[in-house]
Amino acid sequence: MADTLVASSLTPASNKAGQSTAVRLFKVSDIPGAMDKMKWPVAAALMRHWFNGAPWGNASGGMETEEKERTRPVPDQYIEENIVKMNWVLTFKKPEETRQVLKAAWNNAKAMPEIHTKIMRAFGNSAPGCYPLTFNGKGRAAEKFGYFNSRSVNFSQLGGGELDELRGALANFNMRVIAEGVVNVFDKKIVFVADRLGYYVEDNYDFSDGDDFVSQPLGYWNFEGVAGVLEASAQNMGIDQEMAAIGRSSVFGMSDAAQKQFFEAANRRYFLIQNKHFVAYREQFSKGGDFKLFSDIFYETIPPVSIELVKN
Repeated sequence: MADTLVASSLTPASNKAGQSTAVRLFKVSDIPGAMDKMKWPVAAALMRHWFNGAPWGNASGGMETEEKERTRPVPDQYIEENIVKMNWVLTFKKPEETRQVLKAAWNNAKAMPEIHTKIMRAFGNSAPGCYPLTFNGKGRAAEKFGYFNSRSVNFSQLGGGELDELRGALANFNMRVIAEGVVNVFDKKIVFVADRLGYYVEDNYDFSDGDDFVSQPLGYWNFEGVAGVLEASAQNMGIDQEMAAIGRSSVFGMSDAAQKQFFEAANRRYFLIQNKHFVAYREQFSKGGDFKLFSDIFYETIPPVSIELVKN
């Protein structure tokens, strides 16, 4: 059975030579291979994880709003916490800028009620003593305990801006900050002494458009990689002209050399990829699992900060 095919939205993909050809049409499942060629290993690994996953057991086959908004737990089979590393994430400018914002805001006025709630929930009923608070580098463990502050890292959904591996891998995502240290429990109060901050990524890897009228564009792709709309449009126009010239010169039959040139030109064509193409793939093959991902934790040592919490 043929994979989900993607029709070009830029220019016609008709056979200018007027004869049967063996052009290898681009498929959404070809994208990880294109990412490999672009040296995007993290993006390719995440997408392969999606293709290897199973649909959810609901009508849409995808992650639903309750899981995305964390009001309903995500089953373990739909959680990934090994692919994305914070040392990689922070090589990109926008996440590093966001980390600096979180560093300054981890215990600000809005964060303090969160810190109080989460420390009390975990240690409020503990016997007097000294307890370590650590998440052992696991973003998922920090999320379960409860992050102290968070910021979103966003990109334009209309295709503007730089096309890099971070955007290809995660698009929009959340960066969280937590603190580790020692929790000192007394009869009437708790004193949390934080001595290092930890940062991690939380994201939903899915291809749902929700109620959006237009399916989200994910770039123009071919077997070699991704391009912006202007580059893709210019290349497709040149390919049309090249294929038309081959067809005109082969009106009485196409030589092997001309046929090879025709196929190679066709395979360089770019196609607009949208969320809906992945949804169609899942519906056709009953494969493709949305998932929640967590990175590991990036740590930063800070001068000790004491936070005193009064027991109710």
